[in-house]
Amino acid sequence: MRPFSTHTSLLMTCVIFLIAFASGFSKAEDLEVKKMLPASTVIYLEFQPVESILEHPFVQTLQSTPAFKKLLRSTSLLKLRGGVTLFEFAIGDKADALLKNLSTNGWHIAVDKKTEGVVLLAETISQDWIEDYLRTLTKLARNDAASKNQTDPVREADYRGIHGYEFQKLIIGNIGPVLIVTNKTELAKGIIDRHLDSAPDHLSSNQLFQESWASQKTSKLDEGPDQIARAFVDIDTLRQAGVAKDLLTAQSRDFPAELLLGGVLAPLNKTRFASAAMHIGLNRLSVQLCTPYEKQWNGDVRAFFVGPDSNGVASALVNADGLLASVNAYLNISELWNRAGDLFDQKVNDQLAQADNQLTTLFSGKDFGTDILGAIEPQIQLIASEQAFEKDGAPSIQLPSFGIVAKLKDPSMQKGLKRTFQSFVGFLNIAGAMEGNPQLDLDSEISGDRQIYSANYLKENDKKYVNGLPIQFNFSPTLAFDRDLILLTSTIELSKKITLKTSDQKDKAEPKTNTSISLDVTSITRILAANRQQMISQNMLEKGHTRLEAEAEIETLFQLLSLFKTLTASLEFNEQVNLQLNLDVSEDR
Repeated sequence: MRPFSTHTSLLMTCVIFLIAFASGFSKAEDLEVKKMLPASTVIYLEFQPVESILEHPFVQTLQSTPAFKKLLRSTSLLKLRGGVTLFEFAIGDKADALLKNLSTNGWHIAVDKKTEGVVLLAETISQDWIEDYLRTLTKLARNDAASKNQTDPVREADYRGIHGYEFQKLIIGNIGPVLIVTNKTELAKGIIDRHLDSAPDHLSSNQLFQESWASQKTSKLDEGPDQIARAFVDIDTLRQAGVAKDLLTAQSRDFPAELLLGGVLAPLNKTRFASAAMHIGLNRLSVQLCTPYEKQWNGDVRAFFVGPDSNGVASALVNADGLLASVNAYLNISELWNRAGDLFDQKVNDQLAQADNQLTTLFSGKDFGTDILGAIEPQIQLIASEQAFEKDGAPSIQLPSFGIVAKLKDPSMQKGLKRTFQSFVGFLNIAGAMEGNPQLDLDSEISGDRQIYSANYLKENDKKYVNGLPIQFNFSPTLAFDRDLILLTSTIELSKKITLKTSDQKDKAEPKTNTSISLDVTSITRILAANRQQMISQNMLEKGHTRLEAEAEIETLFQLLSLFKTLTASLEFNEQVNLQLNLDVSEDR
């Protein structure tokens, strides 16, 4: 099979995004749509009726927030709302009523392997209504073209008694109350044929689809009262078609992707399908993804990510209160580094070999993979926090502080790691001096049980920083030891701010979670706001906008972010790979 075309992929992405933003999916028994769709469907999504979404408490809570009301008054959305108002006037109906009528029993999206087409099917309020609506849209398109002295933009045709339209390369028609929108004529004809002939080669007969739907009943994706969408993906076919071939290969071509997704990549290279579902609660939107999983798929090669026998679990080593981001993960970076020959292709291995030689020299002859990375346990915690800058000492670009916390395998290694840190600072000073960058000054102190070694950039007394301090002043590289923990942070303030988890708090962690992530959207928004002028300038440079246009776009981004409070994610490896994302609404802003 030929790989899906760029245009098909783009259309699929746009359609999915627009529909997912506006609505949600119907229960399987509501429609016989799956018997109209081809058995060669590789991606299938169901969405609940729009009305059930618009009236859901989650949406009501979102709409009632001051941030949402302010967002509606933003310049960008005022233009959009103006266009919607004109459209409503032209068709003689309100947008929300139109969406409800178009989604009486939900919407269905499918991507077909055979025709490389994308199709939307929706059971509307009635056959008479949808036919009248299509005639109205056709008339509007033709009148608009005529007013501009353009040719007729709409073509009409019949196939086996079903009337259809072609407009902007889209095929639009209806089978009874069911609306059909697709980009491939062959796909539309096949849907009509299956409906009229009751052909057996439909989606419901697809064995992978049946397994996917059945697996959802035994997983976290099981249908519940708050489920608004679910999906099936034929991973096997997409893999054979060359989709995401840089990731879905036996040997990875991307070191960061392997570091972040290594344990997931192996199942994606082995599994035949994936399933997904979306749920909404009172103040939370959740998306869950899962694939079948067998422990031997990762084996010893990717034990760095999943742990021996896929039993690697994360451990929260420090408190995350007040942090803008925290990632708890099982990640044996030393094993990843030392197994590079099995994990990566030749190009990446050549780059890693060069880096290893340089790092071994930098760390005074110590082997980077074994001596440095091998000094820590695989349970690590990545953290990030806002910085508080003095009014006259703020860098022109303000960055958050960040760091890594891990447990030392042997606390006696602290002295050697301290000398390595001091050598690293010396290297930074030599390299910085050659480029005219500010120099670092080493310092050390003891705070309770914590030994802290830091390096601070020095200001030049005879130099005026008219545009603010250089970006380097966001950093004061710090190494700290607290009992058996090692803390490597970008600032000394963060190193002092961190408090350790008690044994009682550690026991409360989820026992099967391989990776957990927490992001404070409120803090992230404040950091972006501190760099607002730089964002506006970048927007003008990259998009060619005027300052007013750039300011309006950035302001819309801030208003959108202010709707939400936190984003969390968790990854587990059991009989399935389970990934869950949660987005919480900020109610009081």
